[in-house]
Amino acid sequence: MYRRNLLSRRDFLRISGAAGALAVSGLPMFNRIVARSKAQTERTIKVLTVGDPWDLALQNVVDQFTELTGIGVEIESLGYVALQARLINSFLTQTADADVIAVDQMWISQYADNGWIRSLDDYIAADSDSAIDDFLPEVLHSLSTWRGKIWTLPVGAYAQGIMYRTDVFEAAGIDPLPASTAEAGDWTWERYFEILEQVNGMEMDGTTFFATTVIGAQPVPVVHMYTQLAASYGARWFTQFPNAPWDFTPTMNSPENLAALQDWKRLYDWSPPESINYLWFDAGTRFSQGDIAMFYHWTPYFYLVNNEGYLTGTPSPVVDKFRTAVLPTKTAGGDQVVSLGGWALGMPSTSANQDDAWQFLKWATGTEGQKAMGKVNVAGYQFADFSRLSLYQDEELREIYPFLDTQLEMMRLGNGKVVRPPAPIYTSLEGVYGLQLNQAMTGAVTPEVALETTQTLFSNILSGNQMIPYNIDSFDDTLENTQALIASLQA
Repeated sequence: MYRRNLLSRRDFLRISGAAGALAVSGLPMFNRIVARSKAQTERTIKVLTVGDPWDLALQNVVDQFTELTGIGVEIESLGYVALQARLINSFLTQTADADVIAVDQMWISQYADNGWIRSLDDYIAADSDSAIDDFLPEVLHSLSTWRGKIWTLPVGAYAQGIMYRTDVFEAAGIDPLPASTAEAGDWTWERYFEILEQVNGMEMDGTTFFATTVIGAQPVPVVHMYTQLAASYGARWFTQFPNAPWDFTPTMNSPENLAALQDWKRLYDWSPPESINYLWFDAGTRFSQGDIAMFYHWTPYFYLVNNEGYLTGTPSPVVDKFRTAVLPTKTAGGDQVVSLGGWALGMPSTSANQDDAWQFLKWATGTEGQKAMGKVNVAGYQFADFSRLSLYQDEELREIYPFLDTQLEMMRLGNGKVVRPPAPIYTSLEGVYGLQLNQAMTGAVTPEVALETTQTLFSNILSGNQMIPYNIDSFDDTLENTQALIASLQA
């Protein structure tokens, strides 16, 4: 049984020094993998992807596409940083490096505004079997639209939700958490913190439990987890965005954000001290090791925690001992905004095989391809990050993934453009934010100082990039306008 590390938080921080500086974006499994469909074909497209679970599932089923269409596929899978660098280089040099690419939602404004990827509206409107109205509009809005056009189609969509140990809750006399918003009642963040305080340090079957675990590494990972808490508390990045007119005056030192950061520090106090360095998968696999009572995370971890490590294929000690639940709200029955992220597939403007690229893009994000990916279970690889409503209703997939109803509810409450708004210089802002959050966690600065510094640096960056004041035409980038776009393309 995994035992709690007895190293104190003070000792750990003293030894590790500037702990967050070691954070690296991306996944640890590989830097580059090339996979080719087995069938010999005269037509072949090149696809650049990133090493996420959806990519591993896609590689396992890509032969089905070749058999269906006669189009060969060469998939090159890179780490996050390597993919971003490769894409930017190919765009700037106007090199036809790939026919289909994986696009992080935070890149879409830059790629679209510079003409590096092409809008998919014409293909969608002309191709009725793209079934664009089957996509959850919240996912398309968060991952794929910019200025009233669809630029990508979602291939792996992530909301956020809770995982908790049922055996720990039972031993502590705590009722099960709500799996749906209809059951939520007074399920609030205040109650969430009460439970954590109750179970922290609890001993059971020879294991001493940490109440929770967090993602602490900067600059990127900590922002992904922290911003969910902040959004639930009502914190926003800008005075007005994505609703028009856009006003990028930052609001990072708001009372709501301060309350969230103060509570975030409490979460870290109840977490393993080394979580100051944790990347996304570190937090998920720590829950898998069996000494964490409850945490919230991206929904792919609803299935990833069944492995003792990241996609190891070895069952973890928590299998059949945990459940999933919906996120709490700041006040009972209050509004909720769920972080919605993930990956989508787009088409570079330089591709010489755009029609074949569209066929692959449509299949890989369509019902047939996504269901095939969802049925993959090889060496621990699975995939349940669906963005189509029909897949949440599919009985075969529901049997494999019993948490789909909870996941769907979190998706329907998602708005990625609010929680982590994809402003054209998002990457620069995120780097500043993540560093300050990490320093507040270590105690190097107070939450007040961290947010005041963030506010000042955001203002400088945004002003220096001529985004304050914003003199370019805005677009009323609401969910309602995305729904109207979907209806017009489907018609």
